[in-house]
Amino acid sequence: MKKTELSRLKTVIESDRLSMTGENAALIVKDLTAVLEDYFALSGEPELKIEAKNCEYRLTISVTATAIKSFSTLQK
Repeated sequence: MKKTELSRLKTVIESDRLSMTGENAALIVKDLTAVLEDYFALSGEPELKIEAKNCEYRLTISVTATAIKSFSTLQK
């Protein structure tokens, strides 16, 4: 097998291992929205991208906010 074919096969196997359903992703986005709305005035729903690579997952969350809400910090 060529190196590019092996790389593609590895990507397919890693993606299959992720086995993230649309329902699972929707639940994560719902939870992210709830947390982020405590701190920001969101103008849309967060977008979630999950990539599997080298036995790790890279999560990319993208969302637009129109303002940062006022909040206090926790004391240690």
